[in-house]
Amino acid sequence: MARISRKAKAMPVQILPEQIWDTCIYGRLSFEDDRKKESDSIGNQIAMLEHYIGERPDLKLISVFKDVNQTGTNFQRSGFKEMMEAIKCGKINCIVVKDLSRFGRNYIEAGTYLEKILPFLNVRFISVNDNYDSLHPAVQDEEYGIPLKNLIHDMYARDISQKIKAGLAVKRGKGEFTGGIAPYGYLKGDGGKLLIDEQIAPIVRDLFQWAKDGMSVSCIAQKLNEAGISSPSQYRYTKGILKSERYAEVRYWYKNTVRRILSNPVYLGHMVQGKTTSDLWGNGGGIDIPQEQWVEIKNTHEPLVDEETFLAVRQIKQERWQCSKDKIVPQGSNLLKGRVFCGDCKRSMKRRKISKAEGTAGYSFTCATYEDICRHDCKKKRIEESELRDLLYTAIYKQLELAVDMEGMILTLQTEGRVSQQERELDHEIYETKKKLSKLAVLRSSLYADYQQKRLDEKDYLLIKSKYGHDVSVLSRRLDVLSRQKCRADSESASKVPWLAGIKKWDQNNLMTEKIISELIERIELFSDQAVSICFNYRDELEDLLQPNETKG
Repeated sequence: MARISRKAKAMPVQILPEQIWDTCIYGRLSFEDDRKKESDSIGNQIAMLEHYIGERPDLKLISVFKDVNQTGTNFQRSGFKEMMEAIKCGKINCIVVKDLSRFGRNYIEAGTYLEKILPFLNVRFISVNDNYDSLHPAVQDEEYGIPLKNLIHDMYARDISQKIKAGLAVKRGKGEFTGGIAPYGYLKGDGGKLLIDEQIAPIVRDLFQWAKDGMSVSCIAQKLNEAGISSPSQYRYTKGILKSERYAEVRYWYKNTVRRILSNPVYLGHMVQGKTTSDLWGNGGGIDIPQEQWVEIKNTHEPLVDEETFLAVRQIKQERWQCSKDKIVPQGSNLLKGRVFCGDCKRSMKRRKISKAEGTAGYSFTCATYEDICRHDCKKKRIEESELRDLLYTAIYKQLELAVDMEGMILTLQTEGRVSQQERELDHEIYETKKKLSKLAVLRSSLYADYQQKRLDEKDYLLIKSKYGHDVSVLSRRLDVLSRQKCRADSESASKVPWLAGIKKWDQNNLMTEKIISELIERIELFSDQAVSICFNYRDELEDLLQPNETKG
């Protein structure tokens, strides 16, 4: 008896009689493909596939998805993800590609999609140049044809990765620049040469001179921002070097950007590369290389600063670092980390150490935009941490007192049996509120007709219209409050109300702990007039609980 293979077969796509397939085109072009012949261009891929679909009446083109300059060794591609979302939403049930390598070069992942995921989603897959259609698969394709081609594409990706890495290593050894974007102040020239960008070269020289004169990196960044000088990312976007529109909004210089420029030996005319390595095959994650293994080739291009200036800046940096290191004291725990914001620019405020006369240290919160980035874009504000913690303690303590009062009120309602009566009153008020809103709608619709027929003059019309609008607004807000109260069971015990449960479990003698602040405080904002706004996590629920009493009052 012949042996029967137990190997799992790909699930066949369910065929409907005379089915019209909602089809999408998927095209991909990698960096390496972009340097090849024109027939591999993304435009030619799509044109060929559109012609293919146009000749087949059972295929209806719905969408085109593409990934440009994207590797095929993984499936973390924006166009591919968008296509899979369309499939999951039921918009697409057929994929057409030029060949299997356009779909993916990773043998395992490509096989998973073709043999498991797409059949499970009942999606037809067509690879034109491979003459493969999952609707009518040949026996050799099922058994070894397609898996073998995927394996070949996988091996090709691994091989090309090693060849590219070897080629880049040779170029680095010759002192050629192998990065994607030239350092700020330079442009990429032919043969891996760096050429001075005369438009921004004076800015780089100014950075080094200011640092040599003793200006800190924070002050340098702030000076550049106040002068309206475009950040490196924004400048590269305006020159077309960076394509993504998100870089157009990166307008600030930051101290870390300045620090990287001041420590980069490229501005001495030396090329230092090979600081990280990545596998072009697979996920391509970067790995840091020890400094002794970096590739440094001296005098490869024209410098922007002289060695004396560069070394003077480095010396100042080392002296400041040593001075600050000697003064470092253990930092107190920051209970408010990530919760204090500027009320004007909405950025997170910076916690700074304050050295006091008696030798002790305290902390204060200041606006990072005003202090470090650009004083034109926000206002000066500062509050000592001790003062803010006192304010916060008072606010939390009041919440605790209120929780005790609210718990007593709810228990009293339960014991007196007034809860069901409250529900009836709530239902009646909702009914009356809706009735009033309906009546106002009728009155508002007839008001303009009265004005048109000269029954009302313009002054009376506008006055009455304004009153009706105000009444509708008040009633609508009230109805929203009543609806929220209706959704919450009025007979709920105090232990089932999250706001009360969250507040009353804490010890009033120890309210300033990280756990309490994390659970109760959502956000703290400081404004230029020193006003402080504290936003609690349970504020909406508290307002709903208080609303019935405020109404009756």
